[in-house]
Amino acid sequence: MITIKRSKILPWIILGIILAFVIAVRVRLLDVPLERDEGEYAYMGQLMLQGVPPYAEAYNMKLPGTAMMYALFMALFGQTTSGIHAGLMAVNAASIVLVFLVGRKLMSTAGALSSSAAYSVLSLGSSVLGFAAHATHLVVLPALGGSLLLLNAVKKRATAAFFLPGMLFGLAFIMKQPGLFFLLFGMAFMLFSHVSSETKPPAKDLLLSLSAFSSGGALPLLAVVLWTVTSGSFEKFWFWTVQYAFSYGSQVSGDAAWFNAASGLSGASEGVLPLWLLALSGFAAMFFFKDMSGQKRFFTLFLFFSTLTVLPGFYFRAHYFITLLPALSLSVGLFVDIVNRMGSRFQPHPVVRWAGSGAFIALLASLIASQSGYLFSEDPVSLSRRFYEGNPFAESMEIARFIEADSSPADKIAVFGSEPQIYFYAKRRAATGYLYTYGLMEYHPYAREMQQEMIREIEQSRPKYIVAVHDDLSWLIRPGSERLIFEWFESYVQRGYKAVGIVDMISRDGSLFISGPDAEHYSVRASAYLIVYKRV
Repeated sequence: MITIKRSKILPWIILGIILAFVIAVRVRLLDVPLERDEGEYAYMGQLMLQGVPPYAEAYNMKLPGTAMMYALFMALFGQTTSGIHAGLMAVNAASIVLVFLVGRKLMSTAGALSSSAAYSVLSLGSSVLGFAAHATHLVVLPALGGSLLLLNAVKKRATAAFFLPGMLFGLAFIMKQPGLFFLLFGMAFMLFSHVSSETKPPAKDLLLSLSAFSSGGALPLLAVVLWTVTSGSFEKFWFWTVQYAFSYGSQVSGDAAWFNAASGLSGASEGVLPLWLLALSGFAAMFFFKDMSGQKRFFTLFLFFSTLTVLPGFYFRAHYFITLLPALSLSVGLFVDIVNRMGSRFQPHPVVRWAGSGAFIALLASLIASQSGYLFSEDPVSLSRRFYEGNPFAESMEIARFIEADSSPADKIAVFGSEPQIYFYAKRRAATGYLYTYGLMEYHPYAREMQQEMIREIEQSRPKYIVAVHDDLSWLIRPGSERLIFEWFESYVQRGYKAVGIVDMISRDGSLFISGPDAEHYSVRASAYLIVYKRV
């Protein structure tokens, strides 16, 4: 009895060690300055906590699930950078546990633990900007929960059991649109499981199960649509999440897509390439075993649809690959499981039987050691400047403090650039719903109309402060970009504003902040700088 009890509790002890490692690292990284995606979600979540519905005062082409989660993080942990990253820590820890639970349905406990360990290192890694609370982390959590419940439902074959996994996959979709592919994965897995079933259940059972699953999957989106309709923001919701999002997702040419894919894949696997290779090896090795038909079905479909989540728009940015990591991590665990099984089959000696686990632990330790500076010692602000060189993310905090100290909560401010984190830090409402200016510079039929709308909103709000961002990374101006808004801005600030602060981004190690009368006559030294204007 003692042996059985120990064997049951040991995996949870090991899982606890994995979680303790991740939490220790993430606690150290709680104060990494927010980057602009995080700032966008944080500001929209802040508005939600004030009772403002999505798309009413802040525009975003993404569905509002991530902003809703940010609102939850801030309600639980505070409206601070560390509060948001504490929420990320909780989500990441829950995802690690779910990888383990899904893995146990598909392989041995040793393989499942290897999967969760692989996911902890991959999702925390700098190669996918794992320290930032990107929407992709929030897509993964419900997708894994849905996968776990789907495996149970397929086994039970009870129609009602498919509703909840469908709803979780639907939640993955409203976190970010590529989450839709996990919903499609669920449908495909149900279909293939039905067709390959030895008992050949009637087609009616499949239709009823798919109906329950689809009803659950549609529920989160229907709730969002109802929210925007009743709050009067549906028109903005439709434009940003459908019309503009379609335009944004169709701008990358074929040649650029291949270049982005190669560059993105290289970056996402940097420093952890051995784990990616193990994953591919595990996936391939599975097909040499006749007794793994159930695993083949799940792994093939899960890896295929997880890969599809990275593709939309063909931008292949580093954090987009986070939605692929659960599939890779489970395949790593499968490789370890297969090696252990082969060792046990050919040589029952414990050293050989657990060769796969031992080699994996050694590999993981070497990968952690290779990133020791990032994981254990690098200062959060220095880390932000290293990974986001040329972006004013650390500088945004000082600008926000300056504005907050000389304004009231009733005052509005405007950021002339793509730095929504300033609104969040300053705790001030935006004078315009345009949190990003990238869309104004892109090639699409809405560019001039969007610029005109942003101009109208700022003029009507008459913000007390305007932060002008002179940084190519905040605008991404193209040779043929519409430039109406720049012509307007120059005359607008001259008519009623004066410079009261300048951030001169002189080096990667730091910036100069000049405020007061000196700001009016200061000559900037760097190519990237920010000017704070105050209404006179």
